[in-house]
Amino acid sequence: MNKRIARTSLALVVGAFLATGVGGTVVKGPLAAGPAVAEEKKKKHPGKRLYRRMTCIACHGRDGKRAIQDYPNLAGQNKKYLINQTMDIISGKRKGGMNAQNKPRAEAMRGSLVDPQGKVRVSKADIEQIADWLAGLEPAKPKPAADLKPEDVKAGAKLYKKKRCRTCHGKEGKKPLKGYPYIAGQKASYIFNQMVDVRDKKRANGKIKTMYTFVKKLKDEEIRQIAAYLSTIDRTKK
Repeated sequence: MNKRIARTSLALVVGAFLATGVGGTVVKGPLAAGPAVAEEKKKKHPGKRLYRRMTCIACHGRDGKRAIQDYPNLAGQNKKYLINQTMDIISGKRKGGMNAQNKPRAEAMRGSLVDPQGKVRVSKADIEQIADWLAGLEPAKPKPAADLKPEDVKAGAKLYKKKRCRTCHGKEGKKPLKGYPYIAGQKASYIFNQMVDVRDKKRANGKIKTMYTFVKKLKDEEIRQIAAYLSTIDRTKK
């Protein structure tokens, strides 16, 4: 038999086996195509190209996992949440406190999405593609601060439960209600800033108002402890 034909026949047999599985059961999805094919599809996702073209990588890092300064990691975040927050930043609905440069935190992102004349540089369809790609990525591994204290983590865990944060964000911040963000493993500095902004009513977009009751009496130290606790949780572990 011709060697080329033999190789082709072998490939077809192996492919058929992977697609049908044990006992002739039809397998659909990534297993049928093979892990390599599924990974290749992720690499070719249009959202990845748009993410880089829109310079999102400058602040949120490669694949949304290496955010700089107080910006959040976006890999593995809720798709609907990503879309809604991006649209709110573009429209100006999402406000916030001042960053290290004494400018509103959301303005830095808005500046990359809207030109000085007010023209939006990205379409809703592109935003949805970027969000879809980011949501399908594995979350970043947690990187707690070097000076993290075990007692703060312990205190934060108690406060997270006591203040009923799990009501909307789920146990350990891993299972949020629809439209709410995952906060497990997020950078402590980002969580702290956002909670302070919510408490001080500097951020009011989306579902934020539901948080007022829970955070309005929290002191900075308590918020820091909750942020410290959440920053240690690994979402890549089920």
